[in-house]
Amino acid sequence: MMNTKINSLLRSILFWAVFIGLLVGSGFLSAFSPGPFQRLTYGILGSLAAFLATLMFLKYEKSSFAAIGLVWEKRTLLRFALGISLGAGIFAVCLIILLWLTGLRLQAAAKAFDPVTWLGYLAVIPLALMEEIGFRAYPFLKLDRAFGIRLTQFIVAVSFALYHILNGWTIYAAFTGPFVWAFVFGLAAAWSKGIAMPTGIHVALNAGQMITGMSGGNGLWKLGYAPGVSHPITERTATVALLLQLAVLVCALALTEYYIRKKSVN
Repeated sequence: MMNTKINSLLRSILFWAVFIGLLVGSGFLSAFSPGPFQRLTYGILGSLAAFLATLMFLKYEKSSFAAIGLVWEKRTLLRFALGISLGAGIFAVCLIILLWLTGLRLQAAAKAFDPVTWLGYLAVIPLALMEEIGFRAYPFLKLDRAFGIRLTQFIVAVSFALYHILNGWTIYAAFTGPFVWAFVFGLAAAWSKGIAMPTGIHVALNAGQMITGMSGGNGLWKLGYAPGVSHPITERTATVALLLQLAVLVCALALTEYYIRKKSVN
């Protein structure tokens, strides 16, 4: 049993190393595409890299994409759409609370929303897909079968945060953002038995941040304070944002426990 657990953990770590290595190559190749297309190209090549890394490990284990649920099914599009709805709903609730408690307000963006900007929104889909394949497909199932969902959620969340740190995120940002949301994505993957739903949630959250200007770039709106807002209020915004992330984490952990209990009964 211990050997199985160690083997699963080591293979997952090796998978992530291969995946990230292929992503570096994807980034190099995408740099040759025209500027507005670079993020989209990187997302597409990154998704292909994630599929390739998965294929390599499945071939070695004499397994298949079907064995890990990484195939197109009749309900795939429906699950993706449900994920979009869930992600948009979660984002909307968090945004409403943030606006209500901090004095922030949404303002229409001054810059015109040109066609090039749509490429940035379109890129959200393959960028989310490559991360879901990389973290919630092969390695997630490998770890789940060895350790169970509770510990798997933690291992994958830490790995997801470290991956973002390698991409230039600060430790604080990685562990108050991707680490937290990894529990949401992982639960969705386990509950729906695939990555279509977590990919939808992932896309909706990232798109929501882009639309409201939270992730920089050209959004339809931007968050800002009314003139003359004091420094203590801006500090309260950071506190409220952190508490919202903690609330999401607590809800995800509670729902994971509910999932475990429900699965044990069935």
